[in-house]
Amino acid sequence: MAYSLLGLGLLGLIVSTPFLLSAVAPASADWGRLSDISQTYGAVSVVLSALALAGVALSLLYQVRQARTNNEQAIRDSHLQLATLALSDPNLLLAWSPPVAPVTFKRHQQHLITSLALGELLQRFRIGHLSIEKLTVKLDGHFRGESAREQWEREGSGWRRTMEAGDRRDRVFVRLVDESYRTAVAAGPASALLEFQDRPARS
Repeated sequence: MAYSLLGLGLLGLIVSTPFLLSAVAPASADWGRLSDISQTYGAVSVVLSALALAGVALSLLYQVRQARTNNEQAIRDSHLQLATLALSDPNLLLAWSPPVAPVTFKRHQQHLITSLALGELLQRFRIGHLSIEKLTVKLDGHFRGESAREQWEREGSGWRRTMEAGDRRDRVFVRLVDESYRTAVAAGPASALLEFQDRPARS
């Protein structure tokens, strides 16, 4: 918005300057000399016009990117609301996200959470909040867990088909996920699952 206002202000200044000069110039003014000055002014005005148009173009580009980000966030929020409902009820989970192979309800919940975690990383990568280097670090941590590895083993093929149909960043993302998964498996077993138990509070 600021770029647009600046660009329009410069254009307005350029257009109105000749009229202002005509209004304030005395009757005895040397118009030949003023004509020479105006030619110089014309060259400067071309540069200013170009800067103004560039400002407007940058503003429009920013607005388009911002609108895309807002739309993606709205879709992400809607997806999260559906996931929250599904995680609260086994019947809803089966209706919304049926497993691709037999699995316990608890494990299927864990797989859905890891899938949502990947979706969050994808969203941040798409809008530029995560560089390739930072995304790789995040994925290395993601695949330390057993549930994340199982989820990718079961659902990775579906992610690949979806991401390959997307844009360049989607394809880069799924390639990095595959590479991180293979690296994690080659490094050894996943971290053991911990069972947390209530402990009596210290007096």
